[in-house]
Amino acid sequence: MKRWLFLLPLAMALAAAGGALACLYLLGDEDETSDAIEAHVASSALGESRPYRVHLPDSYQREPKRRYPVVYVLDGGAQDAHTADSSALMARIGAMPEAIVVGIPSVSAEHRQRDYTPPGMRQDLDTPGSAFGQGDRFLAFLRSDLIPDIERRYRANDARMLAGYSRGGLFVLYALSAAPDLFRGYLANSPALWRDDDAMVSRFDRFLVSQPRTDARLFLSLGTAENEKMTRAFRSALDRVRAHAPPMLCWHAQFTPDAGHNHNAALATPVGLRWIFDPGWVPPSGNSACGALAVSLAE
Repeated sequence: MKRWLFLLPLAMALAAAGGALACLYLLGDEDETSDAIEAHVASSALGESRPYRVHLPDSYQREPKRRYPVVYVLDGGAQDAHTADSSALMARIGAMPEAIVVGIPSVSAEHRQRDYTPPGMRQDLDTPGSAFGQGDRFLAFLRSDLIPDIERRYRANDARMLAGYSRGGLFVLYALSAAPDLFRGYLANSPALWRDDDAMVSRFDRFLVSQPRTDARLFLSLGTAENEKMTRAFRSALDRVRAHAPPMLCWHAQFTPDAGHNHNAALATPVGLRWIFDPGWVPPSGNSACGALAVSLAE
């Protein structure tokens, strides 16, 4: 996918907000993000060693006393590169602070099903007797193994974001409902909320009703060209968010024009990052609500 295709929605959004000069810079021929740093962490929660990829911001070596927010990206190897590129470009034009981007690859398709499926939901709907998901163990890996390793090795501040796509987007909503204080921002792109008869939609609704003091930023996106089951479940979840979101939960939901399932994450992530770091900035389309106590993470 050409790089300018996923930057175009961001350029349009910035233009709508008065950033025409920024758009010209974004659509120029500047270099992409440098190669990621490859590493592994031994996980006591999962009982295995897991790889990760780190993209450092431009100023990291020049400013040794500076600390940075961290964006943790599920499906690393497929989703972290465009996230790091978007983050770096927006930081250069002042649309968000510089950030460390950490990609978390899945070891295999089976590991992805196991890790990103919430507990109590079947991993494979096409296999009779399929095992239940172990998203709780993967969440423990993030909390107890990966995040401490990143914060020990790199100059991270306390502004953490979690981004996921498809089944990874399903996990993002599970993580928000199970550990709302672990991350400050959650990006769920094309979340597979239809799985197990919308089980995560109902679980998330119960969370919204029972946790009135949840203080986080939630960005939801779906392409307008995605299939009916994805769209139906997404709209159902959006109805629950509109009805029951706690006052301190900032949220924005976007329907990305003409985007299919395979392209929506790259198209929506730049807008999601821009909004997450400053919920006072309202994207030119979509649905939003933000409590009066929300503060910018861009400081």
